[in-house]
Parts: sequence; C-alpha cells; structure tokens
Amino acid sequence: GPLSTRRGHQMADPTQQEVILQFMSLASCDADFATSFLEANGWNLELAVQSLYGDAGGAAAGGGGFGGGGGGGGGGAGLGAGDLAALGGFGDGDDVRAPMAQYSDTLVGVDPAARPAHRRPPPQSAANHPLEAFRDFRTEGSPSGGDDDDTAAGGGGDGAIFGLPKRAKNLSEIYRPPTEICFVGSFEELRLTGRQQSRWLLVNIQSPTEFASQQLNADTWTDEGLRAVLGSSFLLWQRYFDSEEGATYCRHYLREDATFPHIGLLDPVTGQLVKSWHGFTAAERLMDKLMDYADRPPKDISWDEPSPAAPQPAAPAFADRKS
Repeated sequence: GPLSTRRGHQMADPTQQEVILQFMSLASCDADFATSFLEANGWNLELAVQSLYGDAGGAAAGGGGFGGGGGGGGGGAGLGAGDLAALGGFGDGDDVRAPMAQYSDTLVGVDPAARPAHRRPPPQSAANHPLEAFRDFRTEGSPSGGDDDDTAAGGGGDGAIFGLPKRAKNLSEIYRPPTEICFVGSFEELRLTGRQQSRWLLVNIQSPTEFASQQLNADTWTDEGLRAVLGSSFLLWQRYFDSEEGATYCRHYLREDATFPHIGLLDPVTGQLVKSWHGFTAAERLMDKLMDYADRPPKDISWDEPSPAAPQPAAPAFADRKS
C-alpha cells in the first residue's frame, strides 16, 4: 500500500514513494525524515544524499540512475555506481590499502661490551637471609653486629649491669644465630679441620620460615653448658637449607621430605652421618647425647700415626771364618 506519514496524508505518486524508499535505505531513516529531506531538495535523490552526507564532489550526471518526476515541481534523480561507492564503499575494491609487509627491527640497541657483568650473589650466611623474621636492618651493616652501643663507655649500655649478663634489647638479638661459636668456612674446610683437631662435626641446617630454628638460636645454642661441650670436642656449622652449601648438604645427607631444623653429627674422617635430630631439640637432651661421643673423639690414622720407616737393607751374610 502507499506510504503514510505523521502529516496525515498518503503519498499517491508511486515515483515519490520509490524515491522515499531508496533514501530510507541509504540514510537508514524513517519515512517522515525522508519525505521532509526530499521535499527540501526538490525530490532529487542524488542532491538529497549529497546534502545529507556533505559530499559535494560525488555528483554524477547522466543516465543509469533512478529517474523520477517531482510532484511538487521536482526534476529527475540519478544515482550511479560512483555515488554508491562514495556513500557506502560499494565499489569494485580498487581503493583498499595493501597489507603492510612483515619486518624485524631492534627496539633498543645495547652493545654487549657495555652490558654490566653478571655477578654471582654472595652466599647467604645464617645471619642475613632475606626471609629471616627477626632481622635487625638498622644494625645489620655494622661489623660488630650492633654491639658497639652497649660496649661503649665501659659497657654501660642498655641493660648492662656489672656482674649480670646483658639483656637483649629486641627480637633480633634474642633469636640471632650463634655466629661466635660457629665454624667459618666451607664444608670441605670443616671436614679438614675436624680431622686435624680430632673433633666431631655438628651441622645445623635451618629454615627461615620455621620458628623451631629460631628456638634453637634462642634456647639451645645459648646454653653455657652445651657451649662448653661444643668448644672442647665439636665444630658447629650452621647453614640455611636453601643456601648453596645447605642445599648440597641436604642433597647428600637428607631426604626430600626432611624436617627442619636439622642437627647432624658427622664423622670428619669418613663423612658418615652418625646421629641426627629433627625439629627443636632442647640443650639438655642434645648435650646428653653428645657427651657419649665427646669421650671418644674421631681418629684419623693418617694424621696421628707417623709414616712407616723405610725397610733397612738386610745385613750381608758373611762366611764362617776358619780358625
């Protein structure tokens, strides 16, 4: 049926109805907007489209378009292939940009000679693990471990009273590793020293995330009686399990599901793990077991016994003298 608009009348001219349908298809609008826009442009479809999209150079002349006579004095209208290509890109596709060719390039050029040399991180000691819960960053850089403040001015520091032990000021001092009684050196140097001095090796492997390791530092290794036993017959060597030397020890002596902290008693001569403890071990219990080994220190015959003397040549056999 004929198109109806909100203006209350029907379009009787089928030619104008066809032009309205074409404009509605191109402009995606309703019949009222198309009718008013076409009336403003004299029912010239090409002119109306150019006015709508602002394309002044897309006018096309000649046949091949849609022709129509205006009921209100309008002329013919034609829409060619060039106008459709300008409006919606319905051309033959010759104006499509070619894809960019692949290429490779360097974002930042760095001279290999100018790169900083890769430095191997220093081995982690028992006092500066990054996961240590009770680190004292303020005094960690001091060579004396932060004790200068207490020993200055005759030892009258915080909590220092004549005849009494110094009172710990913070948690880092309470749970600090016993570095003053630990052997300083590699595991090979530890074994060599133990063989030369005929002393057992006491290895303590700790974990920075296990509080039992902190308990060993605060309660077990600070016991004066245990320290006296260690100083006479043992060499204490303490490492974290994730350090380079600690991981090597765990790989050779412990299982993969080992419990930390670990205390191992080793023979310096054979390298055998003689006795081991896992978890927190009280000083009295540890000292009771160590006393059995303190009475019989390990012996290395290559260090104690002198090398055998060279065999003496046999005395020449003389013939019996005649009287």
